[in-house]
Amino acid sequence: MGSAEHWIAWPLACLSESSPVPESACWWALEFSPRVALLEDALLMETSMVQRLWGGAEVLLARLDSAFAQARQAAATGLPESAVAKPLCGRGRTAWQALARLRLQQGRPCGSVSAPLAVPESSPHADALPLWTLSALEQHSAVLLRLGCRCWGDVRALPRAGLSRRIGAKALRALDEAYGLLPQPLDWLQLPQQFELRHDLGYPAHHADAVLHAAQPLLRALQSWLQARHHAVLALQLRWHHDLRRIDGQELPGWESLVIRTAQPTQGMAHLQRLLREHLGQQRWRAPVDMLELQALETAAWAAEPLSCLPAAQGQSPSDSLAWHEWVERLSARWGEEAVQMVQPLADHRPERMQRWQAAAPLLQSKNPAAARDANQAGAGAQPRQQGTHRGRQLGCADPWQALWPPWLLPQPQALSVQGNRPQWHGPLQLRAGPYRLECGWWDAAGDAQAAAPSGLAERDYFVAYNAVVGNVWIYRERVRSEHLMGMSASPASWFAQGMYG
Repeated sequence: MGSAEHWIAWPLACLSESSPVPESACWWALEFSPRVALLEDALLMETSMVQRLWGGAEVLLARLDSAFAQARQAAATGLPESAVAKPLCGRGRTAWQALARLRLQQGRPCGSVSAPLAVPESSPHADALPLWTLSALEQHSAVLLRLGCRCWGDVRALPRAGLSRRIGAKALRALDEAYGLLPQPLDWLQLPQQFELRHDLGYPAHHADAVLHAAQPLLRALQSWLQARHHAVLALQLRWHHDLRRIDGQELPGWESLVIRTAQPTQGMAHLQRLLREHLGQQRWRAPVDMLELQALETAAWAAEPLSCLPAAQGQSPSDSLAWHEWVERLSARWGEEAVQMVQPLADHRPERMQRWQAAAPLLQSKNPAAARDANQAGAGAQPRQQGTHRGRQLGCADPWQALWPPWLLPQPQALSVQGNRPQWHGPLQLRAGPYRLECGWWDAAGDAQAAAPSGLAERDYFVAYNAVVGNVWIYRERVRSEHLMGMSASPASWFAQGMYG
């Protein structure tokens, strides 16, 4: 696919046996791109914004071909797999060009044109596309044929003013949209906030197997809705409408329902189908069913299953390989517990003491699930400073200075030289924000003989500083203690660098 051919078109008729095709049959495409639309008899997708996210155009096309083939196979339940193994699609620089190339592949019978022109799909230009591939020109094919036009390029070569009087400005505008000269307005496909979908069977279903078979399109639509919204279902409700109002003199309710719940959120329909089969088999069917409705009662954000930290062995699926905690326990047993460590957050305002490293295996095996979960999250994404501080950057947080905390801390504070009362780090530093005063650690028990104060006591003024060499850095100045001032033994203020901004 060329770099500019970022529009893809698929035939709608392959996705559903119903006519017209419901939008729910096209929800599977929203998993790959938010720019999906229905145009005439085709499903179209614009992929320029998402190609890089999927690993490139070729990888995305392979995934789309597989997904469309699965949707097509699921819709054509009466056909063998070999009949639907080769998916049809058209690609082009615009939506109309992609639709035209799809119609060329389909070999759709044309109206006034006796024989369509054979144009290869990889044609670099749209001028050779026949008239019948664009609906706006096909309506005027008789006039255009008398003028000697057989393809789009022939129409563009005619004088525009006279052609507009013959076929109208609307057809010329569609031609300009097909060439990308004018923007083409499209109604993008959107998912509903709540899943609630009805399906008219078109025939009476008398037993559980027939009802379960008729519910397959609803289950496929539910799976597409969950995947596109990155959710999983916990509870759903299936309702069915009775074809008769009265039987044997007894009034029948218009609707009956069945609620299914699962212990764990799921996106797979195999387990839900088994649950439905068991519950529907226990129902007493008092009248035929002619309509079904499926509703998702409770959903949750989908958390993908964590994969192994080690590559799977040959012939082994990734789900059968080592999980995170198993990997930690194996390495700890082989190299010792101290060889594999995690970051554990601590309640301390001193940046260098907001976290500590601890052996990972005992922490994961802790009897306190909350502590183990926090440590697991911190260990899985540990950085040189504690990650929980980033989660504190919220509107209305207790300490507005948290927004200026650097993402990286130096292993040890680095002393800075002072010239003319200005700290130096590869040149003079300009103070841009501050001071942020910190006084913490007075509760530490150990003493410092020189300072006559607890060793952990931190009395600092923090600043954000800058120069052209080091960029933005986080520095602090140690405050002169009152004991030094009273003894007249005050020394020049000491400056230290502690953090960096990228």
